Amino acid sequence: MKYIKIVLVSCGMCFGVIFGAVGQTIERVPDTSVIDSLVHVAYGTVSFKDLAGAISVLNPSSYLEKHYGTYPLEGTEAFIGGSNLWNLGAALVLIDGVPRSLNDITTNEIEQISFLKGANAVVLYGSRAANGVILITSKRGKARHRQSSIRVNGGINVPKSYPEYLGSAEYMTYYNQASKNDGLAPMYDDATIKNYAASGANLYRYPDVDYYSSDYLRKVYNTYSGNGEFSGGNDRARFYALAGFQSQNSLLNFGEGKNEQNSRFNIRGNIDLKLNNAISTYINVSTVFANNRTALGDYWGQAAVVQPQRFAPLIPISLIEGNAQAAQNLVAGSRNIIDGKYLLGGTQQYLTNPIADAYAAGYNIFTSRQFQYTSGIDVDLKSVLKGLSFHGQVSIDYSNTYNQSVNNTYAVYVPTWSNIADSITQLTLFNKDSKTGTQNLTNTLSDQLIDFNFHVDYKNTFKEKHNLSAILVASGLQRRMTGDYQYRTNSNLGIQFSYNYDHKYYADFSGAVVNSTKLATNKRVAFSPTVNLGWLLSEEGFLKNSEVVDRLKLTASAGIIHTDLDFDIRNYYLYNAVYSSTAFFSWADGTYVNQATTISRGENLNLSYARRKEVNLGIEGILFNNKLDFSASMFLIKKDGIPVQSYSLFPSYFLTSFPATSFVPYTNFAANSYKGADIHLNIHEKLGDLKLTLGIAGTYVTTKALKRDELYADLYRNRAGKPTDAIFGLVSEGLFANQNDIAGHASQKFGVTRPGDIKYKDQNQDDVIDDRDEVMIGRWSNPFTGGLNVTAQFKDFTLFVLATGSFGGTAIKNNSYYWVSGATKYSAVVRDSWTEETKNTATYPRLSTLGSDNNFRTSDFWSYSTDRINLSKVQLSYRFPGRVLRNSFVKGLNIYASGSNLLTIAKDRAVMELNIGSTPQTRFYNLGIKADF
Repeated sequence: MKYIKIVLVSCGMCFGVIFGAVGQTIERVPDTSVIDSLVHVAYGTVSFKDLAGAISVLNPSSYLEKHYGTYPLEGTEAFIGGSNLWNLGAALVLIDGVPRSLNDITTNEIEQISFLKGANAVVLYGSRAANGVILITSKRGKARHRQSSIRVNGGINVPKSYPEYLGSAEYMTYYNQASKNDGLAPMYDDATIKNYAASGANLYRYPDVDYYSSDYLRKVYNTYSGNGEFSGGNDRARFYALAGFQSQNSLLNFGEGKNEQNSRFNIRGNIDLKLNNAISTYINVSTVFANNRTALGDYWGQAAVVQPQRFAPLIPISLIEGNAQAAQNLVAGSRNIIDGKYLLGGTQQYLTNPIADAYAAGYNIFTSRQFQYTSGIDVDLKSVLKGLSFHGQVSIDYSNTYNQSVNNTYAVYVPTWSNIADSITQLTLFNKDSKTGTQNLTNTLSDQLIDFNFHVDYKNTFKEKHNLSAILVASGLQRRMTGDYQYRTNSNLGIQFSYNYDHKYYADFSGAVVNSTKLATNKRVAFSPTVNLGWLLSEEGFLKNSEVVDRLKLTASAGIIHTDLDFDIRNYYLYNAVYSSTAFFSWADGTYVNQATTISRGENLNLSYARRKEVNLGIEGILFNNKLDFSASMFLIKKDGIPVQSYSLFPSYFLTSFPATSFVPYTNFAANSYKGADIHLNIHEKLGDLKLTLGIAGTYVTTKALKRDELYADLYRNRAGKPTDAIFGLVSEGLFANQNDIAGHASQKFGVTRPGDIKYKDQNQDDVIDDRDEVMIGRWSNPFTGGLNVTAQFKDFTLFVLATGSFGGTAIKNNSYYWVSGATKYSAVVRDSWTEETKNTATYPRLSTLGSDNNFRTSDFWSYSTDRINLSKVQLSYRFPGRVLRNSFVKGLNIYASGSNLLTIAKDRAVMELNIGSTPQTRFYNLGIKADF
């Protein structure tokens, strides 16, 4: 910590006077005062009244007291329709103008979040912003406004559900059924099953292990967080500082699981200095220290696959016969006596298991260290030209992560039980105990980012009505991570001209000259133009004195953005041919042997950028004397020139299978379209002392694959014309009832078909079921996402309710919980499996010990709807009246209680709330208090 403080102070002293900018604030409220507030956009701020379309704004400071959380984008579905902007792909996240992760900042530190969706709004960021931008601006100090606050939270996480697996006896019963279905003899006899089913049986001799029981898991786990904020200053210097922590344990309640801890500590400091009337500077520093300690092994992953009857994870020493000297000697030599009572159980097949791992395998600490430094300068050049200014910013980010582990090995013991009594006569040892105490350092990753931008701005007003502004910007970044052979770079020049007449008629032209080192020299530079028009209708004579319309504005924009950071231009040198050594060949009866040289792709020096072509229309307004405010947009986007190896464009002899050879180059071939709309509105009402606010938001996006490299004989198999996230699979027609049913149906080419197997539809009527019968059976993502938020304030009490929803998506039940075959662990779904006795009611295919390629493949038999409505948050807050704190040094005091992820309303809720092989989903209940000083 001492070293870090020295670095921070030194950086500030050395660079603080060189780079800087003045922070801005905004409070988004449904009042006409918002018109003059400022919104952060690309490389600057703009008055809300002059804001272009396709931009949404959130101000956490305006809702954090009623809707507290640490994740910056919590509940965005209910405020702007979702953070996946128009479903184009992963948006560029900028924190104070620098590409960073959402994990680098908490909601407490944020002043404003701007969601830049339209091409005109993002083009100044160049090719990297083709999927939209989430622009996060951190808080800054305010002159003559000194403030400090402390916030503390404590909560519990309650699991929603656990997987349900069959116990040992029931598993054996169903496994015998699977053997019978395969025409095989049963694996387990009745006496064995009876022993495992007996309620008073020795569970060490006849184990029935439930890895999700209270023997190993807590009922809840805890989450704690807190932060302190401090800000203030004067006209010459201002500061904002935050220190925060978060801590969380886990559900595991034994061994190293008890020590599992996820902790995070962060510090942020923002300083603004006014050096003179013309020059202002600022420094932003942020550090994040995170550690995640876990027991070695994959408890949740192993719990989903290890069968309950295989072994007892713990063997009581007390059950070992006293005269079993060899076994007693093994006990004496063991270095892992659990609680002084148990040895670790296992088998030769299971030398490790999730229980033993947590007790004896050791632990791992994942460590993450982030250091982020930003500095910049604003220079007012009015002495040169009125309205002219210069702005510059440089950022240096360092990130380092690594795993530090203590890896132990341990012995497991297989007991031999007495036939007379439940005692152990012998132990068989596998593996050995070893605790070297050595700490291992693995998976080290370093990440360095240098980002800069410089821009010259011009803003002026002529004859009180003609408002003109312009920006000329140059930006670039250089990034290198462990394993990179060269720097990852991005650079562009941007230009923007904006004009409005009397804040009524608007015109904006913005563009960027982009440069990409991922493309050949002759294709590296391209120009991305956009244009935006706006019309404030409420200032026209026919609406100016309206009793209904307070404000109404229309916008329209269009543009083209060239991008190299999307789709398949993730890699460098795709334009080059690639040659490599491949299969061996020989001659002279094997006397001489050599390797052939082959090619995996051809050369195309004309490979160029992918392009986003867009048109969007927008409307925003305030109605009924500020009781309703809204905004909406419609958009049509085409992404074309997506690089792919288009085999359909070249002769078949350009591709061979042995040796694997392809002369086919990458070409700008594929194309997609995206169209839809988003809307958000807020309604405000006051009934005496009760103030009500209802917010509704939603985004609907439909996509289409316009061009694909495909040559299907059956047109219905074409991906072109379908959604970009279409799911293709077979259409089921129930289960085969008997052999006659199979004989009378099209032949299914996925292995041997038996009664109880899934029957599929013959799409092309060729009397054969194969891959040619796959059709679209759904789409992975939800076309519609949205939600609502309700705020009811009565005197000093505030109730906040947040609900979110998504509709139109499909998912496939294709994990081991549902696709049960062979000797895998059986889940509760097999209780509905097909047998001769249940063939009229069965909803699950026949069980098999031999596997089932026919049943376990993508089809609508396994599909389910992801339509859902979530009660995402309920929070009740109370603010102590000023009269109570009048004589106290505490200026404000808030207490609140909240619940998150409380309820899901969905047809397939049970499926969506169930995690397999990972930590379960939880409901979170929180108590918090905040004090202002």
